[in-house]
Amino acid sequence: MSTFYEEMAALAQELLAEFGKPLTLRRVVTGDYDPDSGTVPEAPVEYPGTGALFDYESVGSGQTWIPSTLIEVGDKQCLLSPTGMPLPATGDKLVDGADVWQVQNVKAVNPAGTPVLYELQLRR
Repeated sequence: MSTFYEEMAALAQELLAEFGKPLTLRRVVTGDYDPDSGTVPEAPVEYPGTGALFDYESVGSGQTWIPSTLIEVGDKQCLLSPTGMPLPATGDKLVDGADVWQVQNVKAVNPAGTPVLYELQLRR
C-alpha cells in the first residue's frame, strides 16, 4: 500500500468523523439450507461507521430526474468511511437514525488498492 493513499484514507476518516455522523451499514446474510424446515435462514449483520449524506445536484451531474433512470428525485449521495466496513453492495441498507436507505450504486475510491472512501447512491 502506498503511504500517500493511506494518509488520504486517514484524512477522509478524520473529516467524516468531524463533519459527518454515525451511520450503520446493514447487510442480510443467508445461512445454509435447512432440510428439516425447508428454508434458508437469513440474519442481518450491522457494521457501524461514519459518513455524510448529501442531496444530488442536478446541475453538472449529467443526470436528469426521470423515474427508472440512474438518479431519481429523493435519492441521496453518501460519502462513507471504509474504516471497519466491508465494501457495500447493491441491496444493502444504510441506517441513519430512523431513516433506512437502500444502496442503489457503489463506487469505491481505492487508488493503488487502498480504500479511501465509498460513494453510495441511496434510495428510500
